Amino acid sequence: MLEIIKRPFVVLWKTWFFLIFLVSGLVLFLFFKWYLSQGKTKQTLTLLRIWSHFVQYSTGIILLKKGRENFPKAPYILVSNHSSYLDIVLMFTVVPDYFAFLGKAELEDWPIVKIFFKSGMQISVPRGSRKGSHEAFVKSKNALKEGTSLVIFPEATIPTYVPKMKAFKNGAFKLAIETGSPIVPISFPKNYKRMMSGGFLKAQASPGFSPVIIHSAIETKGMTEKDIVPLRQKIFEIIDKELDHGN
Repeated sequence: MLEIIKRPFVVLWKTWFFLIFLVSGLVLFLFFKWYLSQGKTKQTLTLLRIWSHFVQYSTGIILLKKGRENFPKAPYILVSNHSSYLDIVLMFTVVPDYFAFLGKAELEDWPIVKIFFKSGMQISVPRGSRKGSHEAFVKSKNALKEGTSLVIFPEATIPTYVPKMKAFKNGAFKLAIETGSPIVPISFPKNYKRMMSGGFLKAQASPGFSPVIIHSAIETKGMTEKDIVPLRQKIFEIIDKELDHGN
């Protein structure tokens, strides 16, 4: 009965959220085009941070940061659980340094979101293409060498059973070891409650607090290929410990 009563309010809030996201994204696109025409790619991050703050404040999402002092000197690889598309929006106000997402190539087809690719803040990974994956790996290594931090969701997708995580893929940890980059684990415990992936009418959503826990950086210098799996498991456990698992 409670769910039936709540449903109209959930749909109303989601409609407001997507309206804000769409309209502000279209305005942002115009500024993006101007910045990019001037060759000012890194300045676009400032726009995205302003946009992220605007979306949060205008929809009642309150980001609570814990552990901001744990970010090391850039570049680093940030690894996070992925329970909601909200993770991407909030990341712009979480990470203090210039960064790029390493994500699936399908995002290039999404309206508004695809502008991130043009800004240089996304390295796309084509699924099912070894050549494409290798090229993305090389681009990622070059980005780190040039001082650009990377944000990677090692689950590669949003699980259907959030907040429980899918097994992590090796890519982020192999990349960290080969470049000697520190890894910053991040936990988003409640983003799935703010905006759950799924049907517009059925999936859970609501305004409210959205905590983010920034864990201490893990150094990878001196590690070798044999350390990939233990490192992956260690990071998984660090992130998983802070998830609420439905509570």
